[in-house]
Amino acid sequence: MILGMILFLAAIIGIGVLIYRNTYTGVVNQGKRAEAGGNTTKAEDLYLRAIEKNGEKEDAYVSLAKLYHGRDQDDKADTLLQEAVNTYPDSTGVYRAAVEFYEDTEQTEKIAYIMSTCTNEQILTELKDYVAKIPEFSLDDDKVYDNVQELTLSSEDEGTIYYTLDGSEATTDSTEYKEPIQLNQEGETTVRAIFVNKKGIASVEVQKTYTIQFPVADAPAVSPTTGQYSEAVSVEIQVPDGYTAYYTLDGTEPSDQSIQYTGAFAVYEDTELNVVLIDGNGKKSEVTTRKYRFSS
Repeated sequence: MILGMILFLAAIIGIGVLIYRNTYTGVVNQGKRAEAGGNTTKAEDLYLRAIEKNGEKEDAYVSLAKLYHGRDQDDKADTLLQEAVNTYPDSTGVYRAAVEFYEDTEQTEKIAYIMSTCTNEQILTELKDYVAKIPEFSLDDDKVYDNVQELTLSSEDEGTIYYTLDGSEATTDSTEYKEPIQLNQEGETTVRAIFVNKKGIASVEVQKTYTIQFPVADAPAVSPTTGQYSEAVSVEIQVPDGYTAYYTLDGTEPSDQSIQYTGAFAVYEDTELNVVLIDGNGKKSEVTTRKYRFSS
């Protein structure tokens, strides 16, 4: 009878072990033992088997991704985790597996990417330390601005914003954002920026191009008009607010290096007068030309 009881208990234990070995956890642990024993091929098969049993748990993904990493097969680890995220977009375990692997292998840019594509609020909340949202821009890049603009970059989370203005990629070596950016150049300015959270994870880059076109003043009003005169004339130029007038008397094109107009001046010999208006941004108007001829 005692022998029978022993055999019965042994059978029960054996069945229990067999059942356990075929559970998700049992298969993962077999894989870990195989890997520890140097049989990575068997370990890979067991991890894949565990994933087939339950594709929403993290242990098998983490173990298999690390196995691939140890073999210098990061491309396979990437494929495994990206497919898992795409297949189970609402699984916290899958996202946690990807985040853990990429953090351990210092591939934080990939954490930023997968978290930026996540739409599950529960996952975003549970893994909030790994979320690096793109910085907010205060200006609309669909508009064309006619004057200098001040651009503010911001984030609701604690961290640092980095940006570039020369069209190059924004990285942690770029300019750190500390104060509003002055957009004071006419034409297009491309601002590229990233946000880096407390954990050192950078957001995906956001890029906006702003266009500024300063208004062009009409050609300046100059009196008197072109003509032939018998005596010296007093020349006056109408200068709108925000502009400075410059002129030449030798027929050349005027610039901000030419004579600055400060008030009426006399012309008493044959002269070709050219006048231009220039604003504070260096924007030039069309040139007004007057030709004065004097009879003896």
